[in-house]
Amino acid sequence: MHVAVCDDNVADRRHIERLLSRESDKRAGTPNILYIDSYGDKDHFLINPLKYNIIFMDMCSRPGLVEEIIEQLTMMGYRAPLILYSSKIDYTAIPNLPDYVIHAKKPYVPDPLPEYLFLGDRNVVGNIVTVSVHTNDTVSYIPKNYIMYALQEEKGSTLYLPNGEFVSVEEDISELRRIFAPYEEFERVNTTSIANFKFVSAVMPLSIYMQDYRKLKISMWKYSDYKRLKEKMDKSD
Repeated sequence: MHVAVCDDNVADRRHIERLLSRESDKRAGTPNILYIDSYGDKDHFLINPLKYNIIFMDMCSRPGLVEEIIEQLTMMGYRAPLILYSSKIDYTAIPNLPDYVIHAKKPYVPDPLPEYLFLGDRNVVGNIVTVSVHTNDTVSYIPKNYIMYALQEEKGSTLYLPNGEFVSVEEDISELRRIFAPYEEFERVNTTSIANFKFVSAVMPLSIYMQDYRKLKISMWKYSDYKRLKEKMDKSD
């Protein structure tokens, strides 16, 4: 999940960054880790705000700044949760705020963060194509574009993600093949491996290389097919 912190108080911004990093650590080994970006000014934040699934905000360096940011977000089509923390300015007094705004009050404390982040998780599921797999007897939803490849294990499989994280799932490689079947970028390249060809860096006659340098063996008879698939995925990016 992509998280934005917008706070023009440096000490407060660093404090919530630490709190969110701890929440991300709790999610280690799951697909729900946090990708946190921090901003202290409006212009840098508004370059690409639509990628965020949740925003934590207190921009109080001058009156009206938050209203300007929210107005621009709404014009751009932003609809994910925005947690608006009152401090020097009482944002609850601002009329006609959009319904994606949720009011909170400083100081930043850890207790409500899991509840807020759950709203961000729901936004991920609602706006990004995900695949459902089982981890520790519970269903997890993983954005399909976060999965580089899957490897069969003695029990279940492991999904490898672009940030170096990995997720152990209960599905074996055959079950994962059925789950990935609707998506042409995924291909079972051997009996124990499925590759997302959007993350393939090179196709050789007997193997493919993933972007994290993992080498996966292939049949020489499939070399031409996989070469064409990689070229197609490269053009689609």
